[in-house]
Amino acid sequence: MKTASRHVEVTLNEHVAVLQLTNSERRNVIDVETATAMREAVERLGRDPHVRCLVIAGSDGVFAYGADIRELDAASSEENLAYNRRLRAAVNAVAALPMPTIAALNGHALGGGLELALACLLRVASIEAKLGLPEVKLGIIPATGGLARLPILVPRTVAAELALTGELITGAEAKELGLVNQAVPPEVVLDRALELAERIARVAPLSARAIVESLRRDANLPIADANLRVEDRLAALLASRDRREGARAFLERREPEFEGL
Repeated sequence: MKTASRHVEVTLNEHVAVLQLTNSERRNVIDVETATAMREAVERLGRDPHVRCLVIAGSDGVFAYGADIRELDAASSEENLAYNRRLRAAVNAVAALPMPTIAALNGHALGGGLELALACLLRVASIEAKLGLPEVKLGIIPATGGLARLPILVPRTVAAELALTGELITGAEAKELGLVNQAVPPEVVLDRALELAERIARVAPLSARAIVESLRRDANLPIADANLRVEDRLAALLASRDRREGARAFLERREPEFEGL
């Protein structure tokens, strides 16, 4: 299955969806049109029970930039705020997805582009990719979730330095900081991301979604409260067909055939 808007293309291969930004002529800036198309595509994917993992990628050696600086400079304050709300809605739609998400950082991920990657649960980066939040050098700040999400992934002091200096780091450096899961040669970024997505798509989808929900919603809860929520999710899983299939497959020494039921 393949669907596309002008700068957003979605393909579905069995249970893995790929959302690709295709405006490489403008370095995959996420303008209003792209942000709107991306949010609509993400929300559709979130309602599709067949999708077990989503990979978000760029094109032609670029993951994504945020705003087009020429457009930002020409727009009024009110227009820029309206744009930021559109971009934030698209990024938040990714963060709200019930299934695991992977950003394939095949090149530069700057500003809103990095904030989009931070909204994904996992990240695979080119060792040569450039990542950063350069907004402070433009007299603004990251305003689509980066300042909240970055300190969850790296030490607060590291997040502060990156945001306050606006300096860029490579994918290899991001791996050392724990900001990305894998740092690989540029030519294999998407392959590695898809390989990881396919491995995830083979596990029990209800279990994967329960893990995503726990990681997303329970991180700031006291452990005792988080454990109670996990127990509620476990109770639902214990009654599922997939739980019985998993046990039978283990006992019969075969690969399980999960249905998401």
